[in-house]
Amino acid sequence: MKTNNYNIEKIVDAFYNHGYTNFLTRKELMALKGRLPKNEYHIYELYPECSKVIVFKDDIPPIKLYKINNSTNLTHRDILGTIYSLGIKDDTFGDIIKYQKDYYFFLLPHLDTYFKNNLTSIKNNKITLTEVDINLKEQFSLSYEPKEYIVSSLRIDNIVSTITNESRNKVLSKFTNKEVNLNYNDNLKPTKIVELGDIFSIKKYGKYKYNGIKKITKKGGYIIEILVYK
Repeated sequence: MKTNNYNIEKIVDAFYNHGYTNFLTRKELMALKGRLPKNEYHIYELYPECSKVIVFKDDIPPIKLYKINNSTNLTHRDILGTIYSLGIKDDTFGDIIKYQKDYYFFLLPHLDTYFKNNLTSIKNNKITLTEVDINLKEQFSLSYEPKEYIVSSLRIDNIVSTITNESRNKVLSKFTNKEVNLNYNDNLKPTKIVELGDIFSIKKYGKYKYNGIKKITKKGGYIIEILVYK
């Protein structure tokens, strides 16, 4: 798996200098594992199937958990897009997750003031942030909505094309630009066959889990179930 060597060097330096890393993607975690002795680190997972983790040496860093208060319906994409528009680096905040009717996100403490002062609206809707007990994360789990799609094969490019309703050329460019990842690996071939339980994401579309074949059509196609992360 290819990853940016400069970034990994920075992550290794942060681990040894501070005793823990910033938030890491699963891809960065896999690269970091190859650089650290197994007995020197621990992995802090925020909740089952979380996208980002923190690697620490001895003590878990003081991660904060914030609730987004708003009076309108928001989506994960709305929140993430607004955060990125503020110029926030991806490694300074953790997963954004919906629990019951509200969205929450994890944050490194040195950025909480900046977030409170700048993350004041999402899609022109005013919001406020409230810090909540980090132990609430013990109740978190990914929420998926099941959807069925008809595909001609179980190749990942075919499934992506069906979900996005885009042409083959556009879908192939997503793989070239590493906009698709499968099991947190974006260095994959479009011809890769998905397997039960595989998790994949498509940039600007969302996160998904393959939940198997439900039926074979008369023409030899497949009706598959995809769990769509809400």
